[in-house]
Amino acid sequence: MAIKMSDQFLSRRETLRFMTAVGMTALAGCGGNSGTIAPTSTATAGSTKTPTPGATSTGTAAPPTPTISDSTATPTRTTQPATASPTGTPTSTVTPSPAALSCVVTPEETEGPYFVDERLNRSDLTTDTTDSNVLDALPLRLQFGVYSVNGNTCTPVAGAQVDVWHADAGGVYSDVQAQNTIGQTYLRGYQLTDGNGAAEFTTVYPGWYPGRTVHIHFKIRTFSPGGTVTFEFTSQVFFDDTITDVVFASAPYNARGQRDTRNATDMVYNTGTGSAPSGAQLMLDLQPSSDGAGYTAAFTVGLRMS
Repeated sequence: MAIKMSDQFLSRRETLRFMTAVGMTALAGCGGNSGTIAPTSTATAGSTKTPTPGATSTGTAAPPTPTISDSTATPTRTTQPATASPTGTPTSTVTPSPAALSCVVTPEETEGPYFVDERLNRSDLTTDTTDSNVLDALPLRLQFGVYSVNGNTCTPVAGAQVDVWHADAGGVYSDVQAQNTIGQTYLRGYQLTDGNGAAEFTTVYPGWYPGRTVHIHFKIRTFSPGGTVTFEFTSQVFFDDTITDVVFASAPYNARGQRDTRNATDMVYNTGTGSAPSGAQLMLDLQPSSDGAGYTAAFTVGLRMS
């Protein structure tokens, strides 16, 4: 599984117009995270997974046999007690389709200061808010495929909790005291992976804040039946600067002037010890949404779970 896994609001028609003008060239790291997540089968025998209590798998088809390679950045694990075991069933709507896969280990990145364990089981992260920097922002449909990499085997992980959190178009996170957003929960939530290792979110294109390039945080956890964290992995995904420049030329993103950090100068994007920065393996492959409103992106996560 490949691991790279302005003053007007963009209407659907306008979104298509600027995407055509840009002639998007999606960046892909380590074999390319492309298009739609395409696993097509339930996890095979021997998969490494600890489903959340009460979660059920709904996938029915099987991924093609992936080729296996190891990334030079091997993720580490952190385990800690959970305050409560997550509940709910996977609600991903990813449509399986055949694809050529390769499976590598995804680089781990810092959690950052703004993670809040809200335990919000929802796929639409734009609900329950009046924030115009969410409601008027460019839509983004974000799909994750979670896989366990073990020797020559790459297996979908079912029942894993995938948390996502990021800033709104104004560069502000919800439920952060320093940003005067305590009690708000926009652009936060989790989903449980289905039998294909898939989880999907409806969100928006993030804004920027000083010192960071545009990014989205994600965390993957598995739990014991008693609610204890048995595996935890945290990282970030990044965006093509060329596409971001076009998005940020329109409202509500353009209200804040020019951003001060791009991928090439971002402290997190440029971590890693290999010949290329780890962020190159964490780029989203953005594609125009089929309904003309915003983008879709699929990203596969390879985990060394044992």
